[in-house]
Amino acid sequence: MAEDTLITALDEDARAQAARIIEDAREAGEAVLREARAEVSRERETRALELEAQLKGQRAALLNTARTRASACKLSVRHALVERALNEAEKRFSSMAKEEYRHLLNQLFSELKSEWEKQRPGESPIVLVNPADTGLLETAFMLKADEGVVLGVVFSSIDAAVRFENTIPARLFRAKAVMVPAINEMLFDEVFS
Repeated sequence: MAEDTLITALDEDARAQAARIIEDAREAGEAVLREARAEVSRERETRALELEAQLKGQRAALLNTARTRASACKLSVRHALVERALNEAEKRFSSMAKEEYRHLLNQLFSELKSEWEKQRPGESPIVLVNPADTGLLETAFMLKADEGVVLGVVFSSIDAAVRFENTIPARLFRAKAVMVPAINEMLFDEVFS
């Protein structure tokens, strides 16, 4: 019987140890699960923050691109409207009454003659005008019809190496840098460059 008691005591001790081992394993398993859940939660939060930052960056880039495109379209439309205004001004010059246009043409000629004499004293230019304008100028200089000259006068050296131009399109082109901000302000109440 002593053996039975000993076996029973050993059996109970083994069961108690097995229960402690199982309980320790359960606690360790729960601790590992808690740590894994915490790590998953931290990883999820880190990735969510990274993704949120990435999405914010992409959104900002898309908004900047859209703003840039919108500004470019707006500027393009404004420049087109300014160009139309300048073209309209040129059309109005071309539709002037004949006597008014004769006066304008002779004034452009006089300005160009003065400039030519300052820069090329003693040299006689060839005066180029549109074929329709040849009868509107009175000059001692050689007058030559040129289809390329519109609404004004061009002085050329005999060898055609030097050209002075005083035409409405050329003047509008030269004045455009000053006129564009002014026209833009009149049309849109703001200035752009």
